[in-house]
Amino acid sequence: MMSVNTWASTPLFLAASQNFPPYSFLDKNGNLSGIDIDIAYKIMKLSDIQLSIELEPSSRIEYLIKNEKLDGVITTTPHITETLSHTMWFSETLYSTTLSLFINPKKKEIFRQQLPYQKVCQRAGFLNASILTSPEFSTTSFIDVRSVNYVSQLVDLLSSDRVDCVIAEDIAFIYQAKEMKKQNQVLLIKEITDRDIFIGIQDRIVKKYPELTNKIDQTIKELHKQQIIDDIIIKYLKLPLKKAH
Repeated sequence: MMSVNTWASTPLFLAASQNFPPYSFLDKNGNLSGIDIDIAYKIMKLSDIQLSIELEPSSRIEYLIKNEKLDGVITTTPHITETLSHTMWFSETLYSTTLSLFINPKKKEIFRQQLPYQKVCQRAGFLNASILTSPEFSTTSFIDVRSVNYVSQLVDLLSSDRVDCVIAEDIAFIYQAKEMKKQNQVLLIKEITDRDIFIGIQDRIVKKYPELTNKIDQTIKELHKQQIIDDIIIKYLKLPLKKAH
C-alpha cells in the first residue's frame, strides 16, 4: 500500500472486474486490456500517478476493499459502489454505459405489437450481481429469470431462444455477440437506464493524500476535453450500436 509521503512515488493499487470484455480482461498474450484499463493508464501517464491494476471477481473486489487490501476500484459493477459508498471517494465520470433490453431479431414483429414488455418477455436473462433499478423493470417483472456469470452466456441464451429477452449493458453485450459471431442474432430494442463509470478510492487514502483526488479529476476532465476517452471506447466497439425501430 502507499506508505511514503508523496503519492506519486508509489503505486495506487486498484482492481477492475475480471473477465469483463471490453471493459477489463486479459488479451491473448496475457496482458491487461480493455476500456477501463486503457483509460486508467492514460490517467497514469498524464498525471504522474503510478497505478497497479489487478483483475478480480466482483465479490472478491468488495472483500479486498473492506479489508483494506486495495486502494480502490475502477468500477463497472454498481453493487460494489452502492455497498461501499460510505467508505470511498468517487471521481468524475469516466464514461456512461446503458442498460438495455435485447431480443432475438426474429421476434421483432411481436414487440412491434406494442404489448407490455412483460407480456412478450416472460423469460429474461440477467448477469449475476446486476442491479436493475427502473420504474418499468425489475427482476420480479418476469416469470422466469435466468442469471448467469458471463456475458457470453447471455448471448448464448438469447441466440438459442432459451430466453425471450436479455437485459445487459449494451457495450459489453454487443461486443461479446460480435466476438462470438452472433451479432445478427441480437437486437437492441429498448434503452432502460444509464450508469456512470468512475474510479473509487478508499477514504483512508484520500485523507492521507488530499491532493490525489483533485489530480485525478483534473486529468479525467482533460481526457474528455481531448476526446481521448471517446477514442478508447470507439477502438473497442467493433460494431455500431443499432436500436430497433
